Amino acid sequence: MLMSAGQEGLWLAHQLDPQSPAYNVVLAVRIRTALDTGALRRALTFLVERHELLRSRFPADGDGDGHGEDARDDGRPVRRTVPADEVRLDVRDVPGADDEALFDLARRAGEEPFRLASEGAFRAVLLRRAPDDAVLLTATHHIVSDATSQWILVRDLLHAYEAAAAGTRPDWPPLEATWDEYVAAERRLAGSPRGLRAADYWREVCADVPLATLPADRPRPAWRTLNGATHELRLHEDDAARLRAAAKESRLTPFAWLLGAFQAALYRSGSGPRFLIGCPATTRLQPGTREAVGYYVNALPVTAGIGPSTSLGELAHGAHLQLLRGMSHIAYPLELIGRGELFKVSFTSVAADRLPVPGLFQGPVEHRGLRLELCDVPQQEGQLDLTVEVLESASGFTALLRYNTDLFDAATVERFADTYARLLRAGLDDPAAPVAEASLVDADDLAFLLALGSGAA
Repeated sequence: MLMSAGQEGLWLAHQLDPQSPAYNVVLAVRIRTALDTGALRRALTFLVERHELLRSRFPADGDGDGHGEDARDDGRPVRRTVPADEVRLDVRDVPGADDEALFDLARRAGEEPFRLASEGAFRAVLLRRAPDDAVLLTATHHIVSDATSQWILVRDLLHAYEAAAAGTRPDWPPLEATWDEYVAAERRLAGSPRGLRAADYWREVCADVPLATLPADRPRPAWRTLNGATHELRLHEDDAARLRAAAKESRLTPFAWLLGAFQAALYRSGSGPRFLIGCPATTRLQPGTREAVGYYVNALPVTAGIGPSTSLGELAHGAHLQLLRGMSHIAYPLELIGRGELFKVSFTSVAADRLPVPGLFQGPVEHRGLRLELCDVPQQEGQLDLTVEVLESASGFTALLRYNTDLFDAATVERFADTYARLLRAGLDDPAAPVAEASLVDADDLAFLLALGSGAA
């Protein structure tokens, strides 16, 4: 069975550090309704029957039985599926756990490493504190999933649970496309005239542009590491409202404004005047892919060139144009241009309001007869030097800054987040003002510092 270029890259990353949870994609949901564990087990079987990547294994050629049309003799990975009933619900009774301990158990369950060759890239864990109080955690390796996939599989699992509890099968419509069809289309594109034009476009965008980096607190290790942590930045409600208004007035997306401010923050934090970052974007371009679990992601390279007079408004417009141009080539895997290391810094956005379980991101909801609440455990930390994911919801914007702890102290990332928020606010105050001249301290703090310099304090 086929693997995409992105999957092969993730498989290699796993071989280099198989114990790391950096590529674990996790969604944990607190359930405060009595659960029928038998029905949940049946629902899990229905789920993995529907989504074949959830029952896939990823050995190198020579592992396992070595038979079949997908076997190779070059040591590259292959994909094989197993029967759905081989994927089992892991029930862990934790009757003495308080809320803090339950959260920690969910975090640790999400961080457990995957054995891609022998056990696959998906697990479901039920942390059961009481018959009517549990955390249902689903974890996948990124090789079979993306952010949208994780919500889809939880939605489908809850749908299947409702049916199984009633003694029926779920009535969802059949999926319109298979993963092999998606990969086959990717491979056809790669060798086509359109694909060759896309490759030329990506090479031209990336040519001679240094990768964005933040000045690190420690020397970069000789070997790439995946140790990470997360800092959360929640934009003030007033700033979120102003951002949406500015985007509408300028006919840009809020993401373009957020990305422009991020470029400005990198520049003011020492990344230099010219650099390249990655913006992961969905490749769910065909209707048949929109309901499927899979790694439907490619990264758009976005460059910045910032001088003394460059404004945030100019950065936002420039980012918007690059994103539009890049989306016309998004189906071509960037891994195929042979560039080596693609990015050290990435920036992306997720619209939480459009996720498949309505309202779960905002707070407790009733869904499929269950009372649910999101258990927001840390995840995907340390993949790059710095990855920023902005969650957009009706209540505002929250930026999750995930960073490599072998390079950066928490205080460094907190300062960078503060710089980002200040520059975004300054750009909203005056989009035409030069980024280089924006103040990075409050007026009261500036007055105090000036007083120190004059000896008046």
